[in-house]
Amino acid sequence: MNKKTLLSLIGLFLLVAGTVFPGSAHAQISEGGTPVSFKYQNTLKSDLPVVRIPVNFSVEDMKTVDRWQASQGAPLKVSKLIQTDLSIDNAGNWTTLPGGEKIWQLRLQAKDAIALMLYYKEFYIPEGGRLFIYNADKSHVIGAFTHANSVTSKFATEFVAGDDIILEYEAAANDEKPRIHIEEVGYGYNHLFVSNHLKDSNSELSGFCMVNINCEEGDEWQNQKKGVCWIVEKIGDKAFICTGSLVNNTAKDKKPYILSAFHCTEDLASNVSTSKEDYNQWMFYFHMERTGCDNASSVRYHKTMQGCSRVVAIPVENGSDGLLLLLNENIPENYDVYFNGWDRTNSISLSGVGIHHPGGDFKKISTYGNHLPSSTSWTNSDSNKEGAINAHWNIIFDETANGHSVTEGGSSGSPVFNQNKLIIGTLSGGNSSCKKPDGINLYGKMFYHWDKYSQADTGRMDKWLDPIGSGVTSLNGMSQSGKEYNTSLQKPADVKAALSSGNMIKISWKEPVYKQVIGWGSQGTAYMLGLEGEPFYAGQRWEAKELEAIDTKTIISVNFFPEADVDYSVYIMQGDRIYEQDVTSYDPYNICSVLLKTPFTIDANEDLIVALHIKKYNKTTYPVYLDEGPAINQKGNLVSIDGKAWEFLQSDIDCNIVLSATVSSEEGELTQLRNSGANGKTIAIRKPAHSFNVRQSQLKSLVQEGNVITAFPEITRYNIYKNNIKLASAAPTEREYTDKQTSAIDNIYGVSVQYGAEESDIKNVIYDASVDIEKIALSEISLTPAVFKEQIRLTSNEPVDLLEVFSIDGKKVMHLKHPGNVIQTGFLPSGIYFFRIHTDGNIKVIKLIKK
Repeated sequence: MNKKTLLSLIGLFLLVAGTVFPGSAHAQISEGGTPVSFKYQNTLKSDLPVVRIPVNFSVEDMKTVDRWQASQGAPLKVSKLIQTDLSIDNAGNWTTLPGGEKIWQLRLQAKDAIALMLYYKEFYIPEGGRLFIYNADKSHVIGAFTHANSVTSKFATEFVAGDDIILEYEAAANDEKPRIHIEEVGYGYNHLFVSNHLKDSNSELSGFCMVNINCEEGDEWQNQKKGVCWIVEKIGDKAFICTGSLVNNTAKDKKPYILSAFHCTEDLASNVSTSKEDYNQWMFYFHMERTGCDNASSVRYHKTMQGCSRVVAIPVENGSDGLLLLLNENIPENYDVYFNGWDRTNSISLSGVGIHHPGGDFKKISTYGNHLPSSTSWTNSDSNKEGAINAHWNIIFDETANGHSVTEGGSSGSPVFNQNKLIIGTLSGGNSSCKKPDGINLYGKMFYHWDKYSQADTGRMDKWLDPIGSGVTSLNGMSQSGKEYNTSLQKPADVKAALSSGNMIKISWKEPVYKQVIGWGSQGTAYMLGLEGEPFYAGQRWEAKELEAIDTKTIISVNFFPEADVDYSVYIMQGDRIYEQDVTSYDPYNICSVLLKTPFTIDANEDLIVALHIKKYNKTTYPVYLDEGPAINQKGNLVSIDGKAWEFLQSDIDCNIVLSATVSSEEGELTQLRNSGANGKTIAIRKPAHSFNVRQSQLKSLVQEGNVITAFPEITRYNIYKNNIKLASAAPTEREYTDKQTSAIDNIYGVSVQYGAEESDIKNVIYDASVDIEKIALSEISLTPAVFKEQIRLTSNEPVDLLEVFSIDGKKVMHLKHPGNVIQTGFLPSGIYFFRIHTDGNIKVIKLIKK
């Protein structure tokens, strides 16, 4: 993007299209099973009459046009829809099988398609009838579709791999006639990866920097990921892809609302919007992810839903690019999805993640926290059209252990979560990439989606996500079982279980860490302050009594908006203690979070000043940003020439310094004797003695809304669990517990945090009593935990070629080549399983239990 400022977002970066990975045996509310003809495949003639779908276009020419349109801001197409008129009355053949079963088959070919998706004008299956769709080599089967799938509106079935597919309908016993009328064939020709064995050689997946959701970065986000889905959107005669998320509502009735982005409903290149009929043919894919961290790990079976209606539409122009959909059907209980919670406040998020399908790839996770989000306004610098002021969050993602994940085409509409695991926005676009990982990622705010765009029910989300009128500003997520997760209550960190003397097990943990941002004023970047090149200090002050809730806690970073070509340092002053640290690198016009090399401990007996020292800048530069005011006098509007004598800004500058500090709940040490006076040591603030210059700012952004200092959640005790049974409790000052009742089996230990009447989730750790951790042989292979639920961790010091899983009755239920470290098992029913692990010439069998 030719970036005029960091706050411009050209239409080129509206993230819509991507890659499609259809197809396991799961499909939209289908019953599974096998086509009846497969029983007779050795005795039946394999040749069926073929209906050839005309491909009257050049795929290569179309790809060339697509690339050019994408460079101009249009979304990438994933398929072209070809008009047809094929029904059970005018096409296909009826056959009676050797067993007496009566079937109808229709074979369709569309030359060189990567995959085909069918769109139906009518779709009615009688009671007892079954429809399957599969490719010619029978490697990809979807169905059975039954009477439960019959609709009065239009219908669609997901992509099936290849350019040669067969529909097979098994007649009902009563011979009632079905109505199957195909009106369009979706010719998948670009950005498709439809199975591990069939792939477009020119397909582009997501960038090399992306991090899979089942890497360690996603360990704490396993519930939230279950709500995130792919959306394949029919818009006129084309199909595109975006990302969305299921969201909870205050009625907690599991109504299937999907949150996404408005621009996902538009084909910008053709100026066509999604019609009501088109929405009935949208497809939603859940659990599209790799089971491990690396891209060679196996693919989890996905599940799909089909059809929706539009509930709320908030456009990009003059709005926040919000979209709320309602699926046509409730989600079956066995889908194992999650209704994500949300936070509609305008409060800054200290950390969090985005979960999405960049480039249409399997589910990825992007992490932020080193840079605080900032509010901004979406701008298309080509058309000069703008979104609502400060209706978007700008997120800059961090480098993590497994990459520097960002967002790409296909990520549009995806949720971004705060540190409490609640959705705060949906992706509109950006210019980040693996080559430019520090680029912008703009998310339309839930704050604005809620009720800021329109008073009409179709232009605000509060009417739908708060149907009981509770007025709550945030809502926890909820599983399909109805369990709520209070994710604002953090679990203990770094839980470990280790063998101690006397064959006892010592469980240890660390205190959970909370953070909050403190700062005076609204801090919108309305004005800029300067002193004609003269050095000065600018900051904010808190009186001692205002610090009581965070006494002995630590300041870990200072946050501000820097101007270009200025030498800054962070300056903190409390009593006789002064901390100063140079700002060595920053990105002008974007929020800068300066991590302190040594956290500064707060003493609630003394006034505190957090400031910037502006050491060097040009006469014509205005190095400090001011908010729109009004000033919180002698607190939010302080300046100094020497860092010792402080004054407030002159009366005609009724603003606050744009500056905030991040405070951690971690305790610090005060090396000096604390002042024991009733009021502590105060800082005298004098009247203005210097005349500062002010000009308007072109930077439209917001750091926060002036957070009031609040006490961190109070820990009352820790609870220790063994195999999900409470074992003991420990005082809030304790960090370890010894289990004296041990046995030579694998045990799952866990620790939760009790906050008064509320308890956090349990942080589990497995202790393998059969292995001395320090004496693991190089050939050691293990699967943990012994009693598992959603996933199993594979540990091996040699490559694993194949993992096979068998149920207790001998059926193979999983076959993974080169599995990753994390094996997803949420789809397995409860029971006993045998895991057969193949390494170089060796096989090891491990028995585990699914709870």
